Amino acid sequence: MADTARDIMTTAQRRRESRTEDPRLQGINGSYRFDVEGAGSWRIEVRDGTVAITEGTAPADCVIRCEEADFVRIVRGEQNLLTAALQGRVQVEGDYALAQRLHGFVRGSQERAA
Repeated sequence: MADTARDIMTTAQRRRESRTEDPRLQGINGSYRFDVEGAGSWRIEVRDGTVAITEGTAPADCVIRCEEADFVRIVRGEQNLLTAALQGRVQVEGDYALAQRLHGFVRGSQERAA
């Protein structure tokens, strides 16, 4: 299992290149940017099941800022995104509804992987 933000995002980019749509993301339209302290920034564009991941700080509908350890725990399903935000461990700016949708997707992905 990947243990750095860069490893996680590189793996996600490779998976997206081999698959054009993800049915679990149908109905979601928006963009996320993850600003991971000391690791980098990534933008994820979701358009009704189609996902594009790029590295960079382009504007996004929902911006999530956190330390790398929190990012890894959230992606692994070990930390709840919304709880981390309430604890001040993660800062969410922009569209909170998108953040909630992301949390549901991450949680569902981890449950299927188990």
